[in-house]
Amino acid sequence: MRRLLLFPILLCLPALWLTGCNPDYEHMAEQRLAFSKKNQGDIHIAAIQDTNKTAFLNGILLAAEEINQRPGKLLGRNVQVHIEQDGEDFESSKSTIRRITANPKITAVLGHRQSGVVIPASVIYERSQVIFMPPFSTAKGLTGHNFQYVFRMIPGNTVIAEQLSSVAKTLGYQKIVLLYARDEISRELAFLVEDTVIKQNIEIISSSSFFEKESNYRPIISEFSSKGFDAVFIAAPPAPAATMVRQLREMGVNQPVLGSDLLNSKDYLQIAGESSQNTIIPDVYSPQKNNPIIQNFIKRYQDKYSVEPDFNAAQGYDSLMLLAAGIEKAGSTLPTLLSSTLHYMPAWVGVTGIHAFTGSGELRGKKYFFKVWQNNAWHPLPSIEIPYLLGRFEANLEQKQTKQSPTPPFSEIFAKRMDEDDHKIFLLVLAQKILQFKRIGIIYENTEEGRKAAGYPLLEALSKHKKVQITECEIAFSLLGKEDTERALVACYGKLSLNSDALFIPSFRGIDAKLLQRLNRSLTFFKIPAVSLDESNTDPHITLVLNKRANVNQDGTGEMQVYSSLLKNLKVHELAERLKGLPEISVNLANMQRYGLPDRPILLLSPDHYLQSDDLTTQGANRQ
Repeated sequence: MRRLLLFPILLCLPALWLTGCNPDYEHMAEQRLAFSKKNQGDIHIAAIQDTNKTAFLNGILLAAEEINQRPGKLLGRNVQVHIEQDGEDFESSKSTIRRITANPKITAVLGHRQSGVVIPASVIYERSQVIFMPPFSTAKGLTGHNFQYVFRMIPGNTVIAEQLSSVAKTLGYQKIVLLYARDEISRELAFLVEDTVIKQNIEIISSSSFFEKESNYRPIISEFSSKGFDAVFIAAPPAPAATMVRQLREMGVNQPVLGSDLLNSKDYLQIAGESSQNTIIPDVYSPQKNNPIIQNFIKRYQDKYSVEPDFNAAQGYDSLMLLAAGIEKAGSTLPTLLSSTLHYMPAWVGVTGIHAFTGSGELRGKKYFFKVWQNNAWHPLPSIEIPYLLGRFEANLEQKQTKQSPTPPFSEIFAKRMDEDDHKIFLLVLAQKILQFKRIGIIYENTEEGRKAAGYPLLEALSKHKKVQITECEIAFSLLGKEDTERALVACYGKLSLNSDALFIPSFRGIDAKLLQRLNRSLTFFKIPAVSLDESNTDPHITLVLNKRANVNQDGTGEMQVYSSLLKNLKVHELAERLKGLPEISVNLANMQRYGLPDRPILLLSPDHYLQSDDLTTQGANRQ
């Protein structure tokens, strides 16, 4: 490898010195184990307030309040939050870390913002057997040691680099400038971006590093300012990044700026001022209007604090709610049991998306959305993350593909203009790849109109594409009264449940919706997933709904206008055309888990919408 990053090793040396010379941490682990075995009294959590006093702590306190107001609380016990203050660096944070680990009642630590604090602190928390869930650290080294008690709560730098490169390609960028501060986190991200943009056939015309504490970056800028390029990528903390952006604008560089999640900061906006226009950054939190999990959280947060929550608050809320879900499933705060439960429990949905962990504590499922600063406000970039997710899904399929079952290039297929029926056929192909069914059941009236209304021709096309077997059940809807129709439907559901792996649910017109919900509920007993292409289908017993993106205007107006000053060699309506055919996925994750279906496809695709279920064990944000 042309670069050797010593960051994880160098940062761990102080922590190893601190722990290796002092056996008290092992003693504290023993005391923690003894206290947790009692399984009584309050459950104690340490929450670290960062130096910028963000809303992270507010999110934790809201979650604690909701948990303590439940009839059963958490294992019948209250959650008590110990608020601690973070330091500027590891040296100034040592006393806080020592105090936390010296308290045998502390089950978990939620916090520490800077990776320079997080990584050495993780060594101490690991030795002390404290569950550690840092909400903002993206450093690769965080999960590189196979620690038992450390869990990443935000996608790491590898994912940031891959998604940023995908965004650059989608926006039409062919040449970029790469600038990065010389701290280890910025260097790590910059090198990862360099590798990923090259894979996207994007040329880096200039690459330069700079010191954070410098105030004059003009000599660096002058080296590339006269060259032709489409965007500038900056990896740096907020203050130096803002200074760099101001001087870029002063020297006539007005191309869009791509940055990391660190620029999601008031400091960046205040220092950069007007120069921050067209800054594109990733964010884990998207306050969508049609997601009930998020909207419930927003309402409760506003009721408590009288302001809307931001990503800091959402990360704090999810951190405690996920920890509580793990404690509830483990039935204990016993460190070893709680750790193994968090590692291997079913994927959990919070307000910032899906959370699942690998054996090393690496986060799976969660993704970044993207937004741009324009006209003194952040605006979402609709659907810009979907090509990356589809590409990730395809890459995983390619590892398992055979000559008989090649992987469809979904990211290319859905970006092309298609006939409506062809689009639905490929949505069904995608559904088959997600649910991996070999037999799909359908109920229809055996007339030309009846078959078309039920979607039978779509399943025939699916069968040709993927050699899926169609299992049929005919009902003469036009000839039967209400009671006879109900009896016929009950019989069909019973028949198809016995010889199908999935059931295709069309839009049954004129049939009692409550009856259909009762029938779909019966599929739970047989563990049969139901698939629908009807975007208006809100039946909580459906497992998977697929349709076109709802937030992309075909003519490029509305929310799509944020793209007008960002695109290169591409018009807004052309981008809208590419994005509007991308699939919008809604999933009942509880159903998938109940049915024993593999969750990897959903973790890779990271849907935005979750169908409500009778079983809300995975819907931590909705538990009351």
